[in-house]
Amino acid sequence: MNKNYTQYNSDSIYSFMDEDGADKAMDFLRDPDNFRAFHQGLSEIMIKKEYACTDTSPNEMARVLSKKLQEIGSPISLTTVISWFTGEHRPKIEAGYRKQIYEICFALNLSFEETIWFFNHVYYDRAFNCHTIDESVFYFCFKNGMSYKDALTIIDEVEQAPATSSSAKKYPNYTLFVKQRVEDIKSKEELISFLVLNKENFSTWNETAYALLDNLVNELLPSENAKNEIEKIKRKIKLKNTTHGILPEQKNQKEWGLIMKEIAFEFPNETFLEMIEKKNIRSKNFLLETILGLKQIIETDKERFIDKMSIPDVVKANFPSRKTLSDVLSESKVTQSKSYDSIRKTILLLEFYRFWCEIKIATDADFDDEIPLSDVFFDEMNATLQECGYEELYAGNPFDWIIMCSAQADDPLWYFRECMSMILLNERTES
Repeated sequence: MNKNYTQYNSDSIYSFMDEDGADKAMDFLRDPDNFRAFHQGLSEIMIKKEYACTDTSPNEMARVLSKKLQEIGSPISLTTVISWFTGEHRPKIEAGYRKQIYEICFALNLSFEETIWFFNHVYYDRAFNCHTIDESVFYFCFKNGMSYKDALTIIDEVEQAPATSSSAKKYPNYTLFVKQRVEDIKSKEELISFLVLNKENFSTWNETAYALLDNLVNELLPSENAKNEIEKIKRKIKLKNTTHGILPEQKNQKEWGLIMKEIAFEFPNETFLEMIEKKNIRSKNFLLETILGLKQIIETDKERFIDKMSIPDVVKANFPSRKTLSDVLSESKVTQSKSYDSIRKTILLLEFYRFWCEIKIATDADFDDEIPLSDVFFDEMNATLQECGYEELYAGNPFDWIIMCSAQADDPLWYFRECMSMILLNERTES
């Protein structure tokens, strides 16, 4: 309980760089002691707030928390709270469960800073997603020491008020705008007026994030012209049974996108055809399959991945499924989605691939040897996350940890694919 997970995991990303690094990294992920479990973090914060002590039993902690939750009017049952403390269950990292986390924070009288810590380091999601009216109100209430009852009263008044669509304005980063504006609001009445005035803007979310994802997808996938060109090349390869003299040089692959450029770079022989045969090379599924390396890793080394220990729930819960990633890349779904954690991880995944793929296939790049490329990546990634209103990389989060650990490797893409294929095949064999 006294373990400093933040420092421990931050240090560990430099520990798996030898030739067996990916396997050792997976061993690290498999160890449930390496990432703070929900019940550990919940116990830790209750001890800090003096609702319990180090020798308080899980059942007694559950009864104390359940009583505090009842006092604020939370519907969370004692049975659910007990399941948290025994480690049997934890709130899912999904929009529908975030209210439970806020209720815990209100019930335990956490400060604004403690609430952010609890979200980031125990729940593994960010606090105060001001894309919504509810969380904008929670942000205001925690900043100003107000109660859960106050928050619900404000939310009800805003929801009951008619929207003033004629006054609504669009902002390039609405989340950031709301946060900055709420910072300056001093009274409940002023907050209600602001939220009602801008009510229509809360009908869509994630526009900045989707614009970034859309640009990334266009940079990674081939254009329609390139797809037609690649189809002609496939026919030539089949006729000649070789790629020699058929694949164009990288400088002539102008519209191929990084995905196809990497395949041509990595497989300049008949394997190139195998990698794209019967594939829609402009689809999001093809993009994800290639980035995650499922085909080339699973088909060539399947037995090793199947014969492994199961991954702890605290780690598995932190990795988005392939379906979740695909949904995030759909404009109609992402602009309405409240699954900020999945959106953030999709941005991480695509930006990670873009950065290291460009370096992998670079032929005349001039890199500064004084600055490690991993440091450059971390700086660029953190700036991108901040621009979209998300938290910076955090090594205590298992998905972030894989990204950060892979960035230290000699071949970051190979390393990442090794790790992700083990996790995703584990998902397949357990389903």
